[in-house]
Amino acid sequence: MSARFRHLIRTWGRVVTVAAAAACPLLAHAADEADPPAAAKLAEAPADSDAAKRTSLTRELAEQGEADLQKSVRVFQQRYLVKSGRVELQLGGGLSMADPLVSHRAADATLLVHLSERLAIGAGASKWFGQTTARFAQIERDFGLFPEKSLLQAGGHGQVQLTPLVGKFSSFGIAVLQVDGYVLLGGGALRTTRGETLKPFGMAGAGLRIHTLRWLSLSFEVRDYITSEKFISESRILQHVFGGVQLGIWIPPSVTYRFAR
Repeated sequence: MSARFRHLIRTWGRVVTVAAAAACPLLAHAADEADPPAAAKLAEAPADSDAAKRTSLTRELAEQGEADLQKSVRVFQQRYLVKSGRVELQLGGGLSMADPLVSHRAADATLLVHLSERLAIGAGASKWFGQTTARFAQIERDFGLFPEKSLLQAGGHGQVQLTPLVGKFSSFGIAVLQVDGYVLLGGGALRTTRGETLKPFGMAGAGLRIHTLRWLSLSFEVRDYITSEKFISESRILQHVFGGVQLGIWIPPSVTYRFAR
């Protein structure tokens, strides 16, 4: 074999070798894109499954956390009418009850200072308009008797008011009204038709206050005035029970809340 022929064979061999070396990476890359190995598929499947599980678990935890938060949050509605630190001017009147021989009509004015939402102190005055009943006249006519009588005229008192009950109710679906129930104790002096001297008395009662506006309230009260009256034969303890209505005007008329709603 001639030297020229051997040189030609070596040259073509080098060309084939270089071409094969260049073609191998391209073939491998094409094979990877066309058909990934089964091992790669098996490796990717668990990863996708774990991600789905983590997403589902995160969603469940978020929903549970929101539910627990809703249970733990307690919302307290602000009072429609704040009493603490305000003054209430009560104007009203009432009628006597449970006395068959005399009857009274009353006109009242009371000024209350509310020290807190539960406690108030105040003072007031009353004017009574008394008269005998038809039964009193019947006793005079049928038996020829002249019963002794004691009619209230005017008086002043001091009182302490305690509010143990607070609530609210819906008024025919129009509005929600705030109410509170209270008891009162007090005392003072009054004058009757039996003399010009002032007589001491004690007072006990209970009421229900309805807050219609921030500066206006309506109270229904029952009061018992207990006093001693001197008759010809003896002194007696008298009770004058009144049922009445009080219109409350609040000062200042507006309310400034400490915290926003």
